[in-house]
Amino acid sequence: MHAALFREQLHRVIDDLPADKLPALADLIHTLIDEDDEPVGAEELAEYRRIRDEMRRGKTLSFDDVFPER
Repeated sequence: MHAALFREQLHRVIDDLPADKLPALADLIHTLIDEDDEPVGAEELAEYRRIRDEMRRGKTLSFDDVFPER
């Protein structure tokens, strides 16, 4: 999948997200950005590929599944 399609999907998710969920999403994004630049190991790469393949098949979790109300 091309980066433009990922961005389009992310924009749609963010646009549909309830306003009270935006701070948690912002924290998650900051965590991803702040990760150090250590090389990705074989296990991490395999997990990324597995998740990517599940997403392509439409097997996803909702934001509420990942971040239940606190």
